[in-house]
This record gives sequence, structure tokens and C-alpha cells, in this order.
Amino acid sequence: MTTAEDLLLIVTDLESGKPQLDSMKADPVIGGAHLLDLVAAGPLALEGAGRKARVVVSSHAAVANPLLEQAFARIRNRGRQSPQNAVTKLGKHGRKHVYGALVAKGQMRERPAKALGIFPVSRYDVVDTARRNDLVNRIRASLLHDQPADAETGPLIGLLSAADLTKLLVDKPERKAAKARAKVIAEGDWASEGVRKAIQAAQSAITAGIVAATAAGAAGSS
Repeated sequence: MTTAEDLLLIVTDLESGKPQLDSMKADPVIGGAHLLDLVAAGPLALEGAGRKARVVVSSHAAVANPLLEQAFARIRNRGRQSPQNAVTKLGKHGRKHVYGALVAKGQMRERPAKALGIFPVSRYDVVDTARRNDLVNRIRASLLHDQPADAETGPLIGLLSAADLTKLLVDKPERKAAKARAKVIAEGDWASEGVRKAIQAAQSAITAGIVAATAAGAAGSS
């Protein structure tokens, strides 16, 4: 499972089948998830820090996972680039591609629906509820009960924090504490130095990407 697949498993509403990762956030967040996985796997690396951080290709070899290979192909032959540019390219049409991968694996089931009773849309029923519940319980334990994060839950918490989505997994009275705890976890020692740098870069890129998408949407509707 990729980080992006796990992310959509936990942010898809079990009753409605609607993604709670909206279109303004989807591409940046999924691009950030792909960046983390590709850094952890080795094809990508982060050099520098802060505004000087750059994503570099350290291997041009094909990636075994088809979903990650599809994303990696979009930046494989590009030079050094900012994390925001890399995340934007990696996450292009991300939600569609990730849902397609989950459906192909039998972990989700696609069904037709209509938005506002008129417009045709797709909804996704979670089939692999066991994995979803396991991830949610482990993330909640880290956010609320100080359970250490690991290589699966740490990146997810970092992404949920960047997109302000930790609130989906906790009750309303717990949201403030969970949000603060998520920021601490994202900077914790559960990850290698390379992955930790990738999370920091991805979070900044996601924030910038969401701001840009929101501004473009507002300009288009004015």
C-alpha cells in the first residue's frame, strides 16, 4: 500500500462514499504522499532545507509500484525543482488515480451517484474496512494517547496535519489537542533524516498548493 492509498482509505466517508479530501486539497496532498514514498524508496531525494530545499532525481529506474511509477514518470527527466513544483506534478489528477488503484485491488468499490440530484459523480465504498479501522485506531492512539508513530502512521499524520484533516478522526472536544500533537509527531524521530526532510518539504508544498488552488478557484468564480 502506498501512503496515498492509505490516506484515501481513511478520509473516505464510510456511509456516503464521498471523499472528505476536497478537490482544492486533493492534488497537493496526494502529490505530497507520493513525494514521501518516492524519497523513502530512493528514486527521489531532498537537498537543502527551507526555501532552498530542492527535489532531485537520484535514480531513473522504474518503480515497482504502478501508482508510484505513474507519478514518478511525470518528473523523472526533470532537473532540480522546488518541492511545490514536484508535489504539483506528482499529484496531478491524484485522487482519480489513487481511487482507481484501490478499486483495482478490491479495497474499494466504485458506484455511480448524482451530486445535487443532477450531476453524475463517483462514490467509493470501502471494502477493506479492516485496514482502514486499523490505521484510524493507530493514528488516534498517536494523536490522543501518545503512542509512537511508525513508518505507516507518521507520514499519514504529517499529511493530515498539513491539510487540516486530523479533525476527521477525532471527536470535536479532542480536535485542538490532536492538531497540536500532529505537528509534534510530524517532526519526531520515527523517520529517517531523508523522510523527515521530505515531510517538512511536503507540508510546505501542500500548504502553498492549497493556497494557490483556493486563490485560482476564487478568481475563476469572480
